Amino acid sequence: MKIVVCGLGYVGTTAGACLVQDGHRVVGVDVNRQKVDQFAAGIAPVSEPRVGDMLAAGRAGGRLGAATAIGNELDDADLAIVCVGTPSTANGSLDLDQIVAVAGEIGRAVRGRAARARPLMVVFRSTMPPGSMDGVVMPALVEAAGAAPGGHYEVAFNPEFLRESTAVADYYAPAKIVVGERAAGAARRLYGLYDGIRAPLFEMPFAAAELVKLTDNAFHALKVAFGNEIGRLALALGVAPDPVADAFLADTKLNISPAYLRPGGPFGGSCLPKDVRAISALAAARGVEAPVLANTMRSNDAHKRFLAQRVMDRLAPGATVLLLGLSFKTATDDMRESPLVDLAETLLGKGYDLRIHDPDLKGRKLVGANLRFVEQHLPHLSRVLVEDVADIGQPALVVRGKAMPEVEARLDPAWPLVDLVRL
Repeated sequence: MKIVVCGLGYVGTTAGACLVQDGHRVVGVDVNRQKVDQFAAGIAPVSEPRVGDMLAAGRAGGRLGAATAIGNELDDADLAIVCVGTPSTANGSLDLDQIVAVAGEIGRAVRGRAARARPLMVVFRSTMPPGSMDGVVMPALVEAAGAAPGGHYEVAFNPEFLRESTAVADYYAPAKIVVGERAAGAARRLYGLYDGIRAPLFEMPFAAAELVKLTDNAFHALKVAFGNEIGRLALALGVAPDPVADAFLADTKLNISPAYLRPGGPFGGSCLPKDVRAISALAAARGVEAPVLANTMRSNDAHKRFLAQRVMDRLAPGATVLLLGLSFKTATDDMRESPLVDLAETLLGKGYDLRIHDPDLKGRKLVGANLRFVEQHLPHLSRVLVEDVADIGQPALVVRGKAMPEVEARLDPAWPLVDLVRL
């Protein structure tokens, strides 16, 4: 294929080098004349292992070109890949000016392009906030092209997950491939761009794909910050950080795993809230700045408020609500710091007719700290507990607070439901 790569920074240069190594004809486009001259000469404009050799081989094979403007390069191209920069603005948002400019340039080139058997695939790879493809890029592209995609051109969003210094290795062995589409199947698997690369493929709407890239990098940054906070605390306590890290990282069941990472309910119970407060207090007492740890409870409380509002937005004043679950997770009667107790307390305080069904409490006698916690927050619990969901008639809303498949199977599917287990 002939592929035009717009933007010769780290992503564009690496992508161009890999594509030309795969046997494609590649034309690199950038407004920076120095980058263009280097790329055309088979010299990498960026410092990245293996890229220079790959470009040199592509030039020797006659498969490499470069230009400072798209011009008529798209007339016989199969793909256009956009990798221009989206730098931070003063308020932290991303500047999409270069994206808009390139979208307009591509659109004008598409307008003058002769009809072909296969539409031009325009692939955007630059990092953008969710909604950018639909709200910014597509309007600019459609206006310049004079026609919507689906005819003689198509559009996709294909975020990159390349790390500087290992970009080539990451290109050929990615953890995943994400393709954002304006409609299911529209990206047509990017014309086989990833044939031969083994990785999970995720096809999704534009905005979801845009959010995946930001989510990945935010989590990477969070991990670095968390690890460094624990390291600072360890040093302040006279503890060597490495043994702590080794033991922490050895747990691939809960710590380094998908556990706890799917959006749903807040954390609760007798351990997590208590220990988060304890480690935060310990850091503060030792004069260690640990804002990630210190704000974990604040984030959890914000999620509790979010879920409560999500429920109340569906209710008329005084409406009947059936809450499925009260203890902090399935198969336990522990209600200490349960988010569902907080939710029940909020709904009762707002005057809703609350009914609670929790099979894990049936026949149980609460004792000790568990009993004291419930008496403090829900002193009239016995009046709102129901033995069977059939006892309450038809509620205005069912709130699924925790999984209970046998009960859920008996619910009338016509009853409105808010799921707090899976957002």
